[in-house]
Amino acid sequence: LRDLLSHFSKFRLRNADFERPDFLGAAYEYLIKMFADSAGKKAGEFYTPHFVVRLLVRLIKPGTGMRICDPTCGSGGMLIQSRNYLTERGQNASDIQLFGQENVRSTWAICKLNMFLHGLMSADIRRGDTIRDPLHLKDGELIRFDRVIANPPFSLKNWGRDVAESDGHGRFRYGVPPKDYGELGFVQHMIATLNQEGIL
Repeated sequence: LRDLLSHFSKFRLRNADFERPDFLGAAYEYLIKMFADSAGKKAGEFYTPHFVVRLLVRLIKPGTGMRICDPTCGSGGMLIQSRNYLTERGQNASDIQLFGQENVRSTWAICKLNMFLHGLMSADIRRGDTIRDPLHLKDGELIRFDRVIANPPFSLKNWGRDVAESDGHGRFRYGVPPKDYGELGFVQHMIATLNQEGIL
């Protein structure tokens, strides 16, 4: 690691030095993809294929001034693509608020670095279990978002049914899913964090 840092310290690596301003971020995402390709099934815990992310973002159509949340953000690709969606349409990409939560410490760290390399230092990325301990709160209530986008874990064993049965945020009004299949638990969390005009 020291040799790598020493090598790259010989070069100026500022956005102005590259053919496009998001070059370092794109390179980092490429490395994440390569790592995910070699990780096999476990890659789903931190990486969603780019074409799937682009499709989901196009479906929710984020816009300027919106608050976007990914409650299972992994490496942060959906949040970054939400910002890029604005750029592609000539909108003010700095006029968007990004929020995410990730439970796995190493994946959270990858996401934080990904945000930094894409120039998204204001993104509010928190580490913790979304079901057991939702962290995007204001005055003890869930923050409501304009858009909620996620690739939640599927067939997650022990997803948090014990907490869901006595949830203090009213997220499970459609019923508590079985202990070993929490997909609908995450979907209900997402619904509970939408504002009146929000899209999931």
